[in-house]
Amino acid sequence: MQITQSPKVAAEYIQQGKLVLFPTETVYGIGASAFIESACLQIYKVKNRPQDNPFIIHVSSVEEIFLYAKVEEYYKDLIKALVPGPITFVLPKRETRLFSTGLPTIALRVPDHPLVLEFLALAGPVAAPSANLSGKPSITLKSDLLVEFQGKVDLFLEGNEPNIGIESTVVDLTSPEPTLLRPGKVTYSRLLKYLPNIKKNNYKKIDKPLSPGLKYRHYSPNCKVLWYEGEILQPKLSGFLGFSLKKTKLNVIVVDNLEYMRKLYSFFIECDRLNLSFAYCEKPLEDEFADVLYNRIEKAMGM
Repeated sequence: MQITQSPKVAAEYIQQGKLVLFPTETVYGIGASAFIESACLQIYKVKNRPQDNPFIIHVSSVEEIFLYAKVEEYYKDLIKALVPGPITFVLPKRETRLFSTGLPTIALRVPDHPLVLEFLALAGPVAAPSANLSGKPSITLKSDLLVEFQGKVDLFLEGNEPNIGIESTVVDLTSPEPTLLRPGKVTYSRLLKYLPNIKKNNYKKIDKPLSPGLKYRHYSPNCKVLWYEGEILQPKLSGFLGFSLKKTKLNVIVVDNLEYMRKLYSFFIECDRLNLSFAYCEKPLEDEFADVLYNRIEKAMGM
């Protein structure tokens, strides 16, 4: 795997049908040209990902969202207000050449990461799920990324590491009744200000998912994930993530829910690296981000 800091070089790799790892503000992604089906299918092989699990397509601007998807006028102000940022919109597909696992819809987002925006402007639309093996925790640290993907992809576009740590919010805008499909940094309460009629899908499994994270078990380490309920039964075999120090093999302390999100996946990965049996998570603080953490941690539990 080659490493570059040049968006131009990374774009050339993409246009040649190769796979490129890159950072976003949320988590690391593994990308291929959304116009090259064979390259997109190769991502499924590298990640061992079920082929009915769609990708998010990353583009460089709001204008590209309007170019590649059919957007109703009443949704355009919303998209303009929240882009670029950690939010994905599921929309009816306009550009037939875009890879979409056979769906009539596509999931589009513009990441808030200057280096990556430059890369996308040169590369064209990039289909990119999170950079992890299917079902495992998404990767937020460069060191973990290089260990996991060495020899598996062609190039790593090196830039600032993700600073949110949780995948993007996903909103279905394919009908006049918008639906929150996956919670993220752009919270339900914030979306309500733009979409008073938005509903939640309760984040249940969906047989024919419109975006990632809706059908299969996600975000799960090899060790067992448990809520901390006041007692840790096997401290020497356990890691703890929360707001106070515990006597365990691994302790990760956070001060608020935003830091909790940043550290969650790297905590899971470190628990596995240490061959721990249990990953204890303290329940998040009750604020607008609590729903996001409950979603990811309960997914990691297999719920």
